[in-house]
Amino acid sequence: MKMTDLLEKDKERLLTELTAAQVPEKAVRVLENESDKLLLRHNEQCSSERERETAAYMMQAVRLSVPLIDTNGRTRVWESGNDPDQPRKGGIAFIFLLICGLILLVYGLFPLVMAGLADKAATYKMLPMVASILGGTLLLALAGGQYSKPSNKRGRKEHHVEIHVDAEKTFRTFRTIILSVDQSLEELRAQERWNKREEAGTIDGRPATTPELDLFSDLIAASYSRDPEYALEKLDDLKYYLHKQQIEVVDYSPETAKYFDLMPGTAAGTIRPALIANGGLLKKGLASTGK
Repeated sequence: MKMTDLLEKDKERLLTELTAAQVPEKAVRVLENESDKLLLRHNEQCSSERERETAAYMMQAVRLSVPLIDTNGRTRVWESGNDPDQPRKGGIAFIFLLICGLILLVYGLFPLVMAGLADKAATYKMLPMVASILGGTLLLALAGGQYSKPSNKRGRKEHHVEIHVDAEKTFRTFRTIILSVDQSLEELRAQERWNKREEAGTIDGRPATTPELDLFSDLIAASYSRDPEYALEKLDDLKYYLHKQQIEVVDYSPETAKYFDLMPGTAAGTIRPALIANGGLLKKGLASTGK
């Protein structure tokens, strides 16, 4: 199964996780985890060692490229802070000046109203009251100025940008990357199939010889014939073929016992002959000692 097929099986789950991620940093981690899962599932079903190694290298490259994927969707921009042209409302200084000004006005006006202005001889007694009224008026004027004064600190604006993940767009981009991995792996599989085609008809990597093909053909024909005598005759041809290759078929005897593994049996004799070439053992035989 191709990696894109495996990805399609995970589509709904992956879209849900990308939507829940919301921000690109979390979406990157989701895609990295999915890359690891795809590689694991692909290699579990792959029988080619070369393809598994290639897939591992390619998915490592995919994992490194995931942070470069454009996951941006809806972008939200807002600002915090007050308008610098907006007057400052209230403040400790404003309240203090306002209260003090009102106290001074009340302190100066109340006795003045009660006494009246008819008694000119008492004018010097009214001077503190007049001073209190003037002071209160001044404080109220200062409070008004403080109220209308713009606040530099409160007037600063901070801009904020929030980028949300577009799950559908991110999935499509990631699928395109995985599709390119599948195409590369398919080219590798095609090359391996071609190599196997070139190796067809060989024995252990070498071309089969005509005598070998004749011998194999006769042995197969003997098995198809269901004729025991014919089959035994072709097996004798096998001994002759090995003799031509300077490989001798040796039966068990006390002199050749060193070429055999021995096992107990009802009768002594050769169970499997040994194969000898130039006095050297190629394949050990098996014989019964009859004990």
